[in-house]
Amino acid sequence: MRQTTQRPGVLRQEQGIALLCTLMVTMLLGMLGAVLVFLVTTESLISANQRTAQRSLYAADAGIERAIAGLRTLPDWRSVPGGGGEPSLPDFLDGASSPRLGDGTILDLAQLTTARQAESDALYDVSANRPVWALLAHAPLDRLTASRSPAPYVIVWIADDVDETDGDPLHDSNGVLMLRAEAFGMLGARRRLEATVASESQAVAVPAGGGPAMTRTEVRMISWRMR
Repeated sequence: MRQTTQRPGVLRQEQGIALLCTLMVTMLLGMLGAVLVFLVTTESLISANQRTAQRSLYAADAGIERAIAGLRTLPDWRSVPGGGGEPSLPDFLDGASSPRLGDGTILDLAQLTTARQAESDALYDVSANRPVWALLAHAPLDRLTASRSPAPYVIVWIADDVDETDGDPLHDSNGVLMLRAEAFGMLGARRRLEATVASESQAVAVPAGGGPAMTRTEVRMISWRMR
């Protein structure tokens, strides 16, 4: 029986090919692993951005609702657009002029108000009734909720409606006002909502157990839209 022997050169060549194949398989597996990590990370970031954006939208809606609740406490809206008789929102007014978000971003309220006015002016022709926007309320959403996580920061502006014909945008004469809420979240998330509301009627309520009567204004939502 003959015994086959393999020459050393051939053996070394086969070992080299096997090592090369092993390295190629290792690199391929490493690349697949890197791609998988990239996909998982990307999906996580997309999901986080979507959650943040959706949360900011809900926060802006909460700002609109809180402003409407404040308007309900006023028997008269005539001086509201100019800021002279704005609703009292102590739980939604933190007093900061340059609030800081959880990610370190600083919001300049004066600059944002100027930008809001410039955006509005670009939409409407110059006239005595062109809306003039006034800062109504601003605070983190956690002022209204019990959330412990970083909450979006909500800013609400108010103005007289565009159909007003009294020639004075700082005073309301038809019981219709416009609200604009913007919510700023982490990772640059920003959502905007606009609403037009009307004063419907007034009701006088007497607190249980006595006390002075309170006037409550019913408010109707005319329009609501995202910007």
